[in-house]
Amino acid sequence: MWRNDVAPVFLFLIFAMVVISERYFFESASTANFPQARVCTKEKATIKGLQNKGRCRVGYLLSETKENRIPIHTFKKEYRYNVHVNRSFADQGPLDVLVHDFTDIVRGARDGDENSKAELFLADLENYISRRPRMVVMNPLPSWRLLHDRLGAQKVAKEVVNSLKDPDIIVPNRVYLETSGVENTVKYLEEAGVTFPFVCKSSSKRHLEHHRMTLVFGRRGLEDLDLPCSAESYANHSGILHKLYVIGETHFVYGRPSLRNFAMSDDRPKVIFSTSEVAKADSVSLLNAGKHGEPTSQTRPVSADKISRISEMIRRVLGSSLVGIDVIVQDGTGKHVIIDMNDFPGYHEVGTREFQTALLQLLRTGPCSCFRREEGNKSSKTFA
Repeated sequence: MWRNDVAPVFLFLIFAMVVISERYFFESASTANFPQARVCTKEKATIKGLQNKGRCRVGYLLSETKENRIPIHTFKKEYRYNVHVNRSFADQGPLDVLVHDFTDIVRGARDGDENSKAELFLADLENYISRRPRMVVMNPLPSWRLLHDRLGAQKVAKEVVNSLKDPDIIVPNRVYLETSGVENTVKYLEEAGVTFPFVCKSSSKRHLEHHRMTLVFGRRGLEDLDLPCSAESYANHSGILHKLYVIGETHFVYGRPSLRNFAMSDDRPKVIFSTSEVAKADSVSLLNAGKHGEPTSQTRPVSADKISRISEMIRRVLGSSLVGIDVIVQDGTGKHVIIDMNDFPGYHEVGTREFQTALLQLLRTGPCSCFRREEGNKSSKTFA
């Protein structure tokens, strides 16, 4: 009697164990093959517990030169995903964040007379981004387009200066020259307040031409000027250029060799040079003032407060998190002059550890909050 009662119960227990085991196995397999979808928005995470679920998938689209220079390869694998230029973007991803360097890639295509390839690349990319509104693009395409063009970058610099409302933070007087003729050129220069000497910067988007400039000391240099160009007054700055690298709320400032002090001269011929020859950390051109500049009694140090305010305002105006700014301190006046800015600079002087710390901090606390915050991980806002 007792054995007859136990048998059905025993069989029932065996059946239940089989069902539970199969259900557990099925759910485990489903979880392994189909991880929970995650989103990353431009705002702080609004879904409870979002930051604690999985990893943030960050795509990196960099030129070969910049990929070799910036230590992206040292990031943990779960933090990175290499996006390939020669593949359709639709076949890649999905991504939570896209960190890109379009400038070098597009200029590289244009330098090779492959305008159609560059435009197809941008069209494919824009379509990819438009179909993924939750994906964070660091930096936004509209901001990138502004900085990709020299005249656009100059407009941004002017807006930054106007927003700061600090008489000691300025941009040079500028004018865009398109037509030849010495008298006409002099007229345009005077109307814009551009004085001799001035620097004529090419408006070309080609990589090599973009870095070519002409230093004009007086009227003699106006003959056969390479037009069109953006002409801006030259400010003596003791041959010291300050490179400002922005990574979110963190910024780095480094001094570099620059052009030495010059005076107006109608007899002196113009000088054509490349910024790659005079504004690198190891530049030793005859146009340089020497590795450490030429400090005089008029030389003023760079202001940490002004640099911080410039960095913050540029991020606010552009909505970009990875920006490079060139600043000089004018002799005598101490005015901080913004002479150039670019999207996603090379971060040449920034160390590997500092770069990684700043970028991860940006991903954790910036526009994308899908990274889990690590307790006690606090980084200084300024590295000098």
